[in-house]
Amino acid sequence: MKLFENFYAYPWQGNDNNCNSYVFAGALDGEKHVVVDPGHIVTPSYREPGLDRLLEQMRADGLGGASIGLVLLTHSHPDHAEAAMILRSKYQSLVAIHEADAADYGAWGGKADIFLDAGTLELRATKPIVLNIHHSPGHTPGHVTIYWPDQKLLIAGDCIFYRSMGRADLRGGDFAALRHSIERLSALDIECLLCGHAYGHPGIIRGREEVQENFQCIRELFC
Repeated sequence: MKLFENFYAYPWQGNDNNCNSYVFAGALDGEKHVVVDPGHIVTPSYREPGLDRLLEQMRADGLGGASIGLVLLTHSHPDHAEAAMILRSKYQSLVAIHEADAADYGAWGGKADIFLDAGTLELRATKPIVLNIHHSPGHTPGHVTIYWPDQKLLIAGDCIFYRSMGRADLRGGDFAALRHSIERLSALDIECLLCGHAYGHPGIIRGREEVQENFQCIRELFC
C-alpha cells in the first residue's frame, strides 16, 4: 500500500500474530530500500510465511528484496525482528536496533550492525530523508519510534495501537515508562500514525484529529 511517494505500508493480514511492516523505497544510495520491522520469518502457531508474503507484496510494488539495504527495528521481539536475520544473511542488509534491546535480539541469533539512539537519522539518496529517532521505552527497554517530520508521520512500533497501547507485562516492560513515552510522542505534530500491528484495525491512522483522538482514547483507558 503506497502512502506517500516512495513510502509503502504493508499491514499484516494473516491469521497468526505478526507485525505491520513499512518501507522507504530507494531511500539509500544505489536505490536501496529501508525496511522497518520485517516481522516473522514464519509465524509460530499457524506457520504462515511472514517474510515471503512481505517480499511478494514488495515485488508487486516494484521493490525487490535484493535491494533492501537497511532494516530498522523498533524493538527486539521476534514478531518484529526475526526476519531481519534472513535479510542480513541473504541480501547483506544492515540491521539497526537500540543497544538496550541488542542483547535480547542476539539471544535468539540476531546480529546488529548499527545501534539506534535518540536523534537524527539521515537516509542518503538523491533526495535525502531526515528521520527523528525517539527512544520510547516501556514495551521493551530499547524500543524506538521513528518520526518523519516532512510527512508528519510516526512509526510507533508496539508503543501505540488503534485505541490501545503496547503491553508492558513482558520481560523488560515498564508501564510507567510506556505511559511517559506515549505522552511525549503525543506532543509531536502527527498526521499519519503507523502502528506495529493490525489489531482490530489496519493500524494506519490518518488525519491530525483522528491521531489526537487516538491519543486521548489511550489516556482515558490507560493513563
